[in-house]
Amino acid sequence: MKTPPIPFNDAERSREASEYDKYTIEEEDLNFLSAMVAEICNTDSALISLIDKETQYIQSTFGMELEVREFPREFTFCAHTINNVDHPTVVTDARKDERFKDNPFVTGENPVIFYSGYPLINKNGYALGTVCAIGGEPKELSEEQKNKLVLLSKQVMNVLELRKQSEVLTQTNKELSKLNKRFQYITNSTNMGTFECDITDYSLEINEAWWTITGYPNEQNPSLEKFQKLVHPEDLSGLKEKIKKHYNDKDRFEYQFRLLHNNGKYIWISANAQFNFGADKEEPSHIYGTLTDITKQKNKESEVLYRQKLLQSLYELSPIGIALNDFETGAFLELNQKLLDSTGYTREEFLKLNYWEVTPKEYELQEAQQIESMNEKGSYGPYEKEYIKKNGEKYPVVLRGILVEDIDGQKKIWSFIEDISEHKKDELEKAQHLEKIQSLLQIKNDQNERLENFAHIVSHNLRSHSSAINTLIHFMQEENTTLNEMETFKYLIQAASNLEDTIEDLNEIVEVNLSDPKDFKPIDIYPLIKKNVESVLPLAKENGLEIVTDVEPKTYMIGVRSYLESIFLNFMTNSIKYSAVDRDSYLKISAQSEGNFTTVVFEDNGLGIEMDTYGNKLFKMYQTFHSHKDARGIGLYITKNQIETMNGTIEVNSEVNVGTTFKIKIPNKK
Repeated sequence: MKTPPIPFNDAERSREASEYDKYTIEEEDLNFLSAMVAEICNTDSALISLIDKETQYIQSTFGMELEVREFPREFTFCAHTINNVDHPTVVTDARKDERFKDNPFVTGENPVIFYSGYPLINKNGYALGTVCAIGGEPKELSEEQKNKLVLLSKQVMNVLELRKQSEVLTQTNKELSKLNKRFQYITNSTNMGTFECDITDYSLEINEAWWTITGYPNEQNPSLEKFQKLVHPEDLSGLKEKIKKHYNDKDRFEYQFRLLHNNGKYIWISANAQFNFGADKEEPSHIYGTLTDITKQKNKESEVLYRQKLLQSLYELSPIGIALNDFETGAFLELNQKLLDSTGYTREEFLKLNYWEVTPKEYELQEAQQIESMNEKGSYGPYEKEYIKKNGEKYPVVLRGILVEDIDGQKKIWSFIEDISEHKKDELEKAQHLEKIQSLLQIKNDQNERLENFAHIVSHNLRSHSSAINTLIHFMQEENTTLNEMETFKYLIQAASNLEDTIEDLNEIVEVNLSDPKDFKPIDIYPLIKKNVESVLPLAKENGLEIVTDVEPKTYMIGVRSYLESIFLNFMTNSIKYSAVDRDSYLKISAQSEGNFTTVVFEDNGLGIEMDTYGNKLFKMYQTFHSHKDARGIGLYITKNQIETMNGTIEVNSEVNVGTTFKIKIPNKK
């Protein structure tokens, strides 16, 4: 047996034969083609086969039953046939042919005696297999039979090509179906709208995700005109310009625009599109693309941009100097205008410096401590030091900062540098002022102490002289009773009495003005008012005046008990003294605590005061506004001083023949 020769292009031929081998022909077609081969060659059997690198695959048989359909290539007749593409290979009697006489198919049971075959040649010129007829008797073929065999091989090849294309299309459709399902799944899961616009009739098709994005009820595809009306007027011209620019461009393009949502608000859409030119067309027929809702992204971008602008504004307008330094070298990388203002450098000059060039050497130890703090805690300061100006002068600063890393992992330091020159100057001036104030305060205290001593001496001496004068007058009255009848002696007695009253008034005023706030205590005014009311009640009844009180227990004022008792008593007696005789008189006393103050109101319907005439004199010493035998003009003066000594205020509202209301307000908390 002679081994069949190997074609020169066998590697390429075998590869293409394997591609055809994996496609199946329907059985009825297979039998028909095999029968045609046997009929042409007038044999009982025929085969259609494909041959790859090592094996012959029987694709079709006629007139025989095969248990196996694969045979080693080296034993097959067809392996010789694929080397002869010019004419059919005809073996009249294989027993006499040197190539086949000892072939197992010839020497075995049911031997192959006659063989005629022709290659199956594809469009690339490769012999992929054969059509062949076989018989058990020697035989010759006419030229007509040979020509028909050649024509039939071409028909078989055409069928194989058609079946291959059909299978390719089927497989392609399956792949397209898978891709379409995958695309739908992706667009649905990502809420991505898709669109297809036919440029010839301007029709528009969109997917279901579009309705979810825009919030409109799912209905028929909107017209292109309706779609354009939804685009923000400020963005529509830009969208049209983008489409016009890429009309003859086969590359994908992108545009972002605002579109009116069903809720009445605009959302941001990112459109990615591409024109489709079709086969051999110069003008595009369709435009395809996706529509993605990027509103959240745009909002975040706007927020980031806002924060960037805000931080930039704070950075530039900050009243404190800000600088960014390299951690390793100390070089200044960034700084704001406020830092430059104190240094005298330009920005370009300062950015050529490093941290150590503006720091006096005497701060080296402190700087080492701050660097250690940064390594441990990631921050430093605040601490005071000095910076060196361009002219060599030093100025005080307070520094604080944090250690950060940039996107490359390089350590940087953000520092906040506050120029405290004015602060230091203010501190010095305040210290000087404080020293002056303390000196003046000491002088004042000394003067007050001398005045207090003087007041006590004067009060004591005047009281002694007044007592002596009254004693002498008393002696004179006892020795000479006729003096009581003398007009001048009566004047002397009255003058002595007036002198004693004046000394008492002055002594009380001194006591008020020398009161110490440290002695103030919380005083429940309820029992004080009750006590004073009971004390003046007989006098009130005698003058036909009714006293009504509205004061709750545990109503407090901060002050001196004797002052409060004196104040309340003075207002009560004044209302009795100056009550009206032509009507039922009353005095209403009420108290209310609100916040840090307690207010007591004394309201009567007495004679009243002409405020336009006497309003500015009301609280001055020795001012009287009614003729009354007990009127001395000192009560309201002392009362006002007592109230103000206890950090209180007094208000008065009065009208002649209507009445008077006094309102005092004194703290109820220290």
